This record gives sequence, structure tokens and C-alpha cells, in this order.
Amino acid sequence: MLRALWVEWPDERDVVAMNTALAKQALAGAPGRLAALALGDLLLNSLGTCLDAAFFADRLPQYGLRRAMPPADNAAASSAGGAAKAASVHLGRRTTSALSGLPAPSSTFTGRETAVNSLLSVLDPGAVGEGPSVHIVAGLPGVGKTELARQVAHRAYAQDGWFDGVLAVELYGYDPARRQGPDEALASLLRGLGVDHEHIPVSLEDRARLYRSALQDLANQGRRTLIVLDDALDSEQVRPLLPGDARTPVLITSRHTLSDLDARLHDLTVLDPVDSVDLLRLVLRASRGEEDTRIDDAPERAEVIARQCGHLPLALRIVAALLADQPARPLSSMAQALDDEHRRLRRLSRGNLAVRAAFELSYRHLPQDQARLFRLFALNPGPDVSTESAARLCDVDPDTAEDLLEALGRGHLVQSAATYGRWRMHDLIRLYADETGRTEHTAESRSAALERLLRHYADCLDEAHDHLSPSQSPAPRFSDRTAALSWLDEERANLVAVITTTPGTHNPYLILAMAGRIGDYLKLRHGFAELAAVYDSALEHCSKNDPAAFRAAFLDARACALRGLRRFPEALTAHEEALRIYTVEGSLLGEAEVLTNLGRTLHEMRDIERAVPLLQRAVVLQSKAGNRQGEAAALNNLGRSLDELGRYEEAVSAYQRDIEICRLVGDWHGEAVTQNNLGLALRELGRAGEAAAAHAAARDAFRRADDRHGVVMALTNLSTALRAGGLGDGSDVLEEALTLCRDLGDKRGEGLALTNLATIRLQTGEPTEAARLLTKANDLLKEVGDAHTQAKALMNLSKAWATLKQPDRATEAIREAITLFRTARDRHGEGRALFLLSSAVWAADPKEAISLCTAAVAALGETEDKALTEQATALVTTMRDSVDGGGLSADTRAHFSA
Repeated sequence: MLRALWVEWPDERDVVAMNTALAKQALAGAPGRLAALALGDLLLNSLGTCLDAAFFADRLPQYGLRRAMPPADNAAASSAGGAAKAASVHLGRRTTSALSGLPAPSSTFTGRETAVNSLLSVLDPGAVGEGPSVHIVAGLPGVGKTELARQVAHRAYAQDGWFDGVLAVELYGYDPARRQGPDEALASLLRGLGVDHEHIPVSLEDRARLYRSALQDLANQGRRTLIVLDDALDSEQVRPLLPGDARTPVLITSRHTLSDLDARLHDLTVLDPVDSVDLLRLVLRASRGEEDTRIDDAPERAEVIARQCGHLPLALRIVAALLADQPARPLSSMAQALDDEHRRLRRLSRGNLAVRAAFELSYRHLPQDQARLFRLFALNPGPDVSTESAARLCDVDPDTAEDLLEALGRGHLVQSAATYGRWRMHDLIRLYADETGRTEHTAESRSAALERLLRHYADCLDEAHDHLSPSQSPAPRFSDRTAALSWLDEERANLVAVITTTPGTHNPYLILAMAGRIGDYLKLRHGFAELAAVYDSALEHCSKNDPAAFRAAFLDARACALRGLRRFPEALTAHEEALRIYTVEGSLLGEAEVLTNLGRTLHEMRDIERAVPLLQRAVVLQSKAGNRQGEAAALNNLGRSLDELGRYEEAVSAYQRDIEICRLVGDWHGEAVTQNNLGLALRELGRAGEAAAAHAAARDAFRRADDRHGVVMALTNLSTALRAGGLGDGSDVLEEALTLCRDLGDKRGEGLALTNLATIRLQTGEPTEAARLLTKANDLLKEVGDAHTQAKALMNLSKAWATLKQPDRATEAIREAITLFRTARDRHGEGRALFLLSSAVWAADPKEAISLCTAAVAALGETEDKALTEQATALVTTMRDSVDGGGLSADTRAHFSA
């Protein structure tokens, strides 16, 4: 600066020299950058004028400085000889408290203690230098970023010795009408530091230099300041506002992540369900007092409302305020009003608070290509979207789609899902995106985008299905069955949503094709509820002009799904309607398929006698139709029913024929199912070693097929075969099955495994542990509605109670088992339970014992178990003779005790 003045103004050299000497004396002790700024500015604006000390005393405050003026003679001496001590320069005193502009924190703040503690930990003076001093709280509109920052700022300021002051500025980054540029924000911050308006420099650079120097001077004095920059639009808006000194931390809130700043990101998400209800309660009681108990009086309705609000704090506060306006309004009325998705955003508005308005500010800031993807994103009916699917939806390449999604993600209009490369939208933002799309896109362009997405899903589903069907040559999109199943697992919810929610007017044949393809996968994953919904939708898409066979096929498939849900009466009705259609159509193959499935449904209903002839006919018809896979399925179902009737040799023969066909057509998953069933029949024939080998083969095949439910079934049966053959107790196998069941959420499988594990505990003399396991198994099986397996668990539980000398609990378990066996139409199980109960109650009530044993004889007489029938018959005769003769012989008493 001096060299430039010397060259440009040669006639002023003497004046410049004198002024420079005086200025340096006045600025001695000031921060270096601030002194340089003041020196250059003062000299440039004083050309042609000889300055004095009074001039500097008047001008220093405009740079945020003040001078402790020495006496005049000292000043003169310094000017002449330079021996006097330099005057000290300090920041001007603040005119108001730096915290005075920070709004008070809300008294209804909840659910954010983890976030608050995390931020306080990095603001602790002891954490200086351990990481970035700039902290960004980012999240979607209305998630509570500003309130979190206020809470943290107030709590940090209240900590003894943490901060001398807090400077806060509202940037209004997303509101074009009120947005503050960096220069305006700096002016506000400088005023907070005590710099008068007329002393604030004009240029952005000079303001930034003065701001940083002032904060540095405060830090040097041990006066620590917290800077809060609320609602920032982007990095350019806040970069000039960063002090660049680790001793002065900055807390920024933004809808964007501002990832190009050297800062630590704190992502703020929506509240959890419990905290959401708590916020409703707090806000309502803050307005209406403790006597307003509507939230506590109807907690389930409150949970529904919280879910309808997407657990978004802004929406929850609006709803609470609306409820406060109408103290007589019940929560059920509010929940009903919010249930209409098309009007929900309009209802989430009160006064100057509106969810839609918050979203609007973010949306209007988007570039055109991002805005287009944002609008189209809502067309996907499922919970999330892959990058590839978004590319097809938008008709762009995947790389472009990824760039757009990442940009939307930085603005929190979409969020990364748990799996990399997948994206989701908050429920309320999705509603806004859909509304905006309907307004700004033509119906034709939206329909075309949806068609692209559906075609993408349908094509991928076709190729994934080929890996599940042994009769198909796998397509190249997926490298193997595992890759195909991985894609299906990721897209499961989307595929089901597409099939069940797409309007019937939009390409119904594509929806029907997808419904037909997804069945094998959902059966593999035991997704019976989803499967029923898929087939309901398929039936709705079938028009009168479609072939009757379409409707029949989906009716039969729906019946199988209902069977999996144990809704047997509905399943029977659907099977019978499908069979009627195929019979009228003269479809041999269709009739064979329905009989194969109907036979299995009757088996699950315990109507075994009726199932066997239907399945025998199904085997014949499948063979005539040349459907080898269908023939194998019919043979497997037939074998299970024959096994249930005690016709084990016939069952083994059916299973062996089935396995031959499976190997012929390459259906190794089908072979795994049959091997497992074969093991059960072999065990009943006393061939435990062969049974264990069959179950082990089934286990390995199920693993190759990634059928984890099948693995559980094979492991459970393997443990029983090992015990039966004296090949080990099988407990380690059952523990493996239990772990897998819990991972899968397979409560039925867990109940069955617990029952078998309890049997081992009984055999090893641990009746207390056995009772505990069986009680848990009973609860699980009752929950899933498997009456037959629950009855078997109760029979074992009765043994445990009897061993523990608790006869009342033992008889109670048997009585409950009898009821369940009747429900399951298992006459053999019912007869055996009646037989045991008659022995248990004999001593207390001989007449009831005779009645029970007589019923046991009747039930067992309908089965193939002649040995047990004869035992029951002999026992009831002995009971009657004893009553007539006055007592039992010693041998008979011993029998009862056994």
C-alpha cells in the first residue's frame, strides 16, 4: 500500500510519511490483519491532509477498534522520537448482549436428547482442536433443525465457562423474499459484536476481515463465542461467515448437507413413534393445561395420527395446535380427517404454519432436471426406488439418475435407504411430490413414466423368475440364482405394490403377467399375505374378454395363498370355483393342477380321507397331460397324506417316484421338499439312519435354493431322526434351527423347534427347562393359529408337568390339546389324548374316566392304529369291571400309573 501511494502521489510523500508514522503508533497492538485494513484505508482517504491524534480517535471505531489515547506530550514524543510506549487498540465494547437476539427455546421440546448431547460434546471447550469447529445440522423441511440449534445454543451458553456470548443470524436461505446474503448477515453479526452501523465497512471482503479479526481478538482475550447460522441455503451463503478459528465454533442448520465445507454433518431424522406421541401430548397440554387428556385417553389413535404426520415435528405441532383450537374434538375425528391422502397436506396447516409451504420453499429452489425427477419419484408405489429404477422412470441413464438423486439427497428431499443405491421419500414429501406432479405434468407424460417403470420391473421379474424355475434357461441379467433372489428380496415390496395398486386401466396384461411370475418367489419366502393380495388384484384385472382359464388359474393360486394363511373355508371355495371353470373348459391340465392343490389344502385341514382319492386322481391326470413337474407335486402331496394315515410303505413309494421325476426335470428344490417328507416316512418304519440321511440331503438342497424356511424344517426333522436312531440327541441341530427361525421371524418353525428341543430336555431329566420351552412353544403356535402343532406341544407339556408332580396342570394341558386336535380334525391325536386323560382322572372321577376312554376307542377306531385301539378297548373294559366289582387289580393300577 505504501509503495503504491509513493509512486502514484509523489507530491504527497512527506504527508504520507507523517501520517504513516502517526497511524502506526495509533494502531500498535491491534490484530495484524485488522491493522493493515485500517492503515491502508486511512492513508488512502487522507491524501493532502496532515492528520493528528484526534483524527485517529474519531476514525478507529469504524473498524471495530478503540484507542486508549496517551497524553498529548506522550503522543508528541512518540511522534518525534518513537521512544514512547505504543497506545493499545481494542475492540469496541458491545452495545447489547450477544445472546439477546437468540429466540427463547421451546418448552415442548422432546425426543432429541441424543442429538443435543452429541452437539454439546463437540462444543465443550475441552473438545477444541479434536475435530472440525463447524457443525451442520441437516434434515428435511419441518424436522426441527432450528429448534435443536436453539436448544443447544441456550444450553451451551448456560454452561459455566463455555461461552462469553452467542451470535445468531437467521439466513432465510430458502425464502427468496427474505434471504440474507453474506454481506447482510455479516452486518448483523458485526452489530452483534458491538460495531455501530456507521462503522461497518461497505464491501463483503472488508466486513469478513473485520468480523474474523474481531472474533479472533475475543478468543485471544479468552472470551469464547458461539456462532449460530440458521437456515442456510448453500455453502456460498455461509462460507464468508465462518471465523476460521477453532476456538470459535459454528452451528449451521440447513436442508442441504453442505458437504463441500470442512465441517461435521449431524443428520437429523424424524422422531420415533413414542416421541411423536409425546410431542403431541406436550404441545396440547401446553395450550390447554394438564386437564386435556385426549392423548392418554386414546393412545392408539394418537399413534395413528403420529404415523399420518410421518413423525415430522412440524406436522405434529400443527395437529396439536388444531386439536387445541377445538378442545371437544376427539382424536378419532382428526385421524379420520388425515386419512385422506389427497387432502392431508391441506389439513396440515394452521395460521402461518403449513407443511406444504415448507416443502414448497425447497422445491422451488431445484433446477429443472432435479425437479422433474422429484415429481416423478412419487409414481413408484413402493417404499423405495433403486437408482436403476429411477433412471427408467425419468428416461435417463443410471449415472445421470445417480447424480440427480444425490443432489436431491443433499437437500433432504429424498433419503438414502439402508441399502446402498436405494432411495426413499418421507411420506408427506411424497404426497407433495405427487400433487406437484399432477399439476405440472400432463396425464400422458405421467402415464408414460409409469409405463417405463412397470416395464422395467416386469422385465427384471421375468428374468429373475427364470432362475427359480427348473424348466427355464436362466437369463443373463442375473449371474445366478443367488443374484436373482437378492434382486427379488430388494424389490419385493415394490413389485407387490405395483401389482396391487396400479389402476386396472393401465396395461392390465402387464400386471397379470407380473402376478403370475411373482408367485414362486413369494411362496419360497412364505409371503402368503402378499400373495393373497397379488392374486386378488390379478382377479380384479381379469376382464370378461379374457380367457376363463386366466381367472381359474388365479383363483386356484389365491386358494393356495389362503391355505398358507390358514383361511381354509375361503381356500376351499376358491379351489372349487377354479375346478368348475376348468371342467367346463375341458382343460385336463387345469383340472389336474387344481386337484393337486386342493388335495394339499384338504390335508392341511386334516381331511385326509378325502384328500387321498383326489390326489391319486391328480397324479393320473398330471401324467396324462404330460406335466412332469405337476405329477411330481401331486405325488409329494399324496405321499404326505398316506403318511398321515399310517400307510408308510405306500408313502415311501410315492416319494421315491417323485424324486425320480424331480431329478429328471432338474427340480432340485422340489427334490429337497420330497427328501424331507421321505425322511418322515422312513422314521416311522424304523429306518432312522435312512431318515437322517434324507433330511440331511433335504437340508443341503434347501440351502442351495436359499429356502431358509425349508432349511428350518429339514433341521428340525433331522434332529428327531438322529434321536430315533441313537445317532445323537440332535440338540445342536435344533439350536441352529431356532437361530434361523428367529432371524426369519418364523414363529411356527420356532414353536416346532422348541417342542422338539423340550423333548430332548425331558429325556435328559430336565423337566423344568422342558416345561419352560414348551410353554413358549405353545404361545408361539397359538399366535400363528397352528392348532395341530400346538396340540402336540401341549401333549409334551402335560408330560413335563406330570414329571414335576403337578397333575392339575398336566390334565389341563391334555384337555386343551383334545380341543385343538378336534379343531384340526386329527382323530388319532384326539383318541390318544383322550386315552391318556382317562388314565389321569381315574382316581378322582371313575365315571369321567370311563366316558373319556370310550370316546378314545371311538376316535382311534377311525384310524389305522389298531394296537392303540385295542389297548383303549381293554382299558375301558377293565374300568367298567372295576366299577362293577369294586376296585382295580394291582396290575391295572400299575397300568394307570404308567
